[in-house]
Amino acid sequence: MGTYKRAYLYVTRKKGKSILLFFIFLIMATFVLAGLSIQKASQAAQKKLREAIGGKFCVSVELSESNPYFRIEDDGEGALDLYTELPVTQDMIDAIMEISGIEKYDASAQTLVSTSLTIFPGNVPLKGDLNNKVYARTVASTENSSFFQSGVMELKEGNHITGNERNAAVISKDIADQNNLKIGDTISLKGDEETEVQVIGIYEILKPDSLFESIVTYEKLENQIFIDIDTLQNLFGDMPVGFYEVVFTVNDPAQLDSMMSAVKGLSAIDWRAFAVAADNQTYLDAAAPLQKLQALMSSIIWVIVLVSIVILSLILAMWGRSRIHETGILLSVGIGKTEIIGQYLTEVLMIAVVAFSCAYFTSSAVAGQITDGFLQQDISVNEEQTDDDIVVYVKEGYGEDIAVSIKEDSALSDMPSGQDTAPEVEVSIGGAEVDAAQIGVKIDFFNMLQLYIIGITVIIVSMGVSSLAIMRLKPHEILSKMSKKGG
Repeated sequence: MGTYKRAYLYVTRKKGKSILLFFIFLIMATFVLAGLSIQKASQAAQKKLREAIGGKFCVSVELSESNPYFRIEDDGEGALDLYTELPVTQDMIDAIMEISGIEKYDASAQTLVSTSLTIFPGNVPLKGDLNNKVYARTVASTENSSFFQSGVMELKEGNHITGNERNAAVISKDIADQNNLKIGDTISLKGDEETEVQVIGIYEILKPDSLFESIVTYEKLENQIFIDIDTLQNLFGDMPVGFYEVVFTVNDPAQLDSMMSAVKGLSAIDWRAFAVAADNQTYLDAAAPLQKLQALMSSIIWVIVLVSIVILSLILAMWGRSRIHETGILLSVGIGKTEIIGQYLTEVLMIAVVAFSCAYFTSSAVAGQITDGFLQQDISVNEEQTDDDIVVYVKEGYGEDIAVSIKEDSALSDMPSGQDTAPEVEVSIGGAEVDAAQIGVKIDFFNMLQLYIIGITVIIVSMGVSSLAIMRLKPHEILSKMSKKGG
């Protein structure tokens, strides 16, 4: 009788032992397979999150004595003027933008200017003529400005400032209505000098200031006036033309360090005058729950594997001692120890293959429960819960609110095993929903292959440990024990 036939007959005859092993393997395989699938889904979600959020770094003027172009001068009225003779110029920006992987940039500067327009007062009183001043926000592109990118503002009429305009302005619809302005009209702004600009665009505020927020007049969203850099030069004639800070966005935050190194390597820029700093906190905050989930799954898999080896080794060792009589008979008819152990291993593998296959169905439900529970507990900052979803605000900042929502769909319970069963995690940045970090746990062929490799390794190690007693026995010792029992 061959090894495989003996193994099959033993498994079918010892139904109690076989069922016990089956459930041990099923539990082990369910959690291992769930962990593997969650790990893979988490990695995929992080990748999509990186692509959706992007990474940012800032090139700014170094306002310190280490900057040879930095100046501190008395304005003659008891105040100090702090400025640089070398701001970030458009040529510098163009040189940085030539680096592959940099998607866009936001160059802006804000200065207080006077205007004859009727503006909206803030709720914080100011001294002097500050109540009549507004922010003139110099931009290279209004479209790339954080106000428009975050969804705080939206262009409703006209055109964006793109960097090619001269003496152009983009104003709010509120200011336009208040002052009967339309596209093509001119308005007067005054800094050190007075200049006229043409209204080329009108924006609408999608996220107005809070009624209960303390805010000064020039900071009110309605009063923001976007201008081009030439207009800034006209307003402050003695100022060098350029920006004090430019924020660049890269396609993949994972490449942020390499991008910054490439930027610092540009010899055309005098880096004594500038500093480069990463701004990757948005991605790190949003991805933190996913990273923790991935690390947790790795720990769970290792614990399950080690515990399974210990339990399986003990069970197989006990069953091996109970089969001394059978082992002695097989040895007496000329069957070697290696073949005997091979039979015992085949028995275990027969049961394991069935259990691992069944784990395909049970692991999907377990993975969904694990992911659901972990994310709901871990992303617990400023939690807002409704009947259908959970919205968690991970980071708050003006124009940069990041929300992670866990949507639980009751229909998921009706899906076939192996399909999405875990909640979907959606990230919202500044109110704009990003369909990126979706934890859709799926059991695929690669996950099953990993399970079989891990499971077979556990079985071989356990069988090796439990077979030590058999390997040490000599045939005459086994026969002697058998004769003593017979006597």
